[in-house]
Amino acid sequence: MDLLTELENIAIEAENENKNNTLEISLVNGNRPTPQLKPQKRDYTTIYLVKVEGPLASPFHIQKIAGLLEPPPLKAGEGELGSAIFCLIKGTTRLAILSALSNTTHKPTFIRVNMADKHLSNYSMSPYLGSDIDPTLPHHRAQSMDQIFLPAQNQYPVRYFFYGTLSDPEILARKLSLPELPILRRAMVKGGRIKMWGGKYKALVDGPLSSIVHGWAYEVMSEEEEEQLRYYETDQYEVVRCEIHMVDGGGIVKGLTFRFIDD
Repeated sequence: MDLLTELENIAIEAENENKNNTLEISLVNGNRPTPQLKPQKRDYTTIYLVKVEGPLASPFHIQKIAGLLEPPPLKAGEGELGSAIFCLIKGTTRLAILSALSNTTHKPTFIRVNMADKHLSNYSMSPYLGSDIDPTLPHHRAQSMDQIFLPAQNQYPVRYFFYGTLSDPEILARKLSLPELPILRRAMVKGGRIKMWGGKYKALVDGPLSSIVHGWAYEVMSEEEEEQLRYYETDQYEVVRCEIHMVDGGGIVKGLTFRFIDD
């Protein structure tokens, strides 16, 4: 097992076990030159931890270097080599950091976290399910300073639309360590279509508004529950906004779902 794989496994295990944003990472000084490879599609959406040190001395330094609208969230770490601080970033931020520091001697420490990306914009409805909707167009962006796009990034409880294995109550209960089977309600979304991934897994991708996908809705109660679902789906998916139509007469709910992002 190579170093990056070991770091990733440690980070995933620690993230699952800790509920107070504390990471128990035994390898925190794995600095080594990052090979200059051509970025792949998933490089932009994969989530990473970056160690706060050197030119990356704080979330605000990372925000400035990477040109972010907001500073990234902090994650504290305690390991055999002492304590360390990390920031949770997207793959695009990692690429921006590597570019900005390419002419320096500092080699940032990155840990790949294999979980579905979730970055809901505060300034537009992006990301949003559907090939007919461009969430970055002006009429889909904030028209005033007090406009709020729902669901918000840290809004709980929040309704999720499931269409694959997570719509099985026994699997969902096991993944979330629930004491009893969860309540799921029949639902559907527009603007998506189902493809098969690996010959056996259902994968939701963008489709026209006329396209309907039937499934189930579940109310995620906390960030901890949501993170377990994001780890289960892995970084081959991303969390996107959608409108969930409740089949049993519950109307239309602004919710979230997992969209497949790989080829």
